[in-house]
Amino acid sequence: MKVNLGGVVPLSTVDWPGVAATVIFLRGCPLRCPHCQNSHLQTGESPVELSVVNENIQEAAPFVSAVVLSGGEVLMQPSAAEEIARFARVRSLKVGIETCGYYPDRLAGLVEKGLVDRVFLDVKAALRDPEYARVTGRENVASRVKESLDRCIELGVSLEVRTTVFPEMPSSGELREIAGYLSRRGIEVLVLQQGLPGEDEFEPLSKERLEELASTIEDLIKVSVRAPGSLG
Repeated sequence: MKVNLGGVVPLSTVDWPGVAATVIFLRGCPLRCPHCQNSHLQTGESPVELSVVNENIQEAAPFVSAVVLSGGEVLMQPSAAEEIARFARVRSLKVGIETCGYYPDRLAGLVEKGLVDRVFLDVKAALRDPEYARVTGRENVASRVKESLDRCIELGVSLEVRTTVFPEMPSSGELREIAGYLSRRGIEVLVLQQGLPGEDEFEPLSKERLEELASTIEDLIKVSVRAPGSLG
């Protein structure tokens, strides 16, 4: 099997906080988010044999306890994602999936097969158009994200919901809408992530500003602030 591979980070403690993980980046994404940090992975072809990916996991296995599949959008390559997850499982490694939620059926399929320990789901804006279309560059995405969220909740998989905050999006009003919606669906914690520059240059929000925004929605949901790009 060929895998359209975007890259490998042998050891990360950022993608799954508190867990040492190998991160496998799969190339390709259906969205065109204007501030995508990994925009170089949205398109392109860099095929490798599945065995190459598995060798990377095998080499890192003594030093990590998990594999995180990231992208791009992992579930654009559902067969590759499944095979990588199975390989990790055989080696007693946990499996995490970072996803934009565009493929709810594919996500649920992996969870139902017992191949996913934790889902990291991006909720990028208020879950309705035109807001969601503005931040993803695509229409009719919000309903897919809602379904992915619902499927994860129904299946009982461990779930972290993240919203990445950039200087001009989402607005504070949208953050309250996101927080309220998630709270009504039974989500207890929302992670606010610091949006970092990719091909677009901008000044990321400071950790202090993120904490200010967090304080405006803490009456609706618990908030965790994550700002890896901040100093100190």
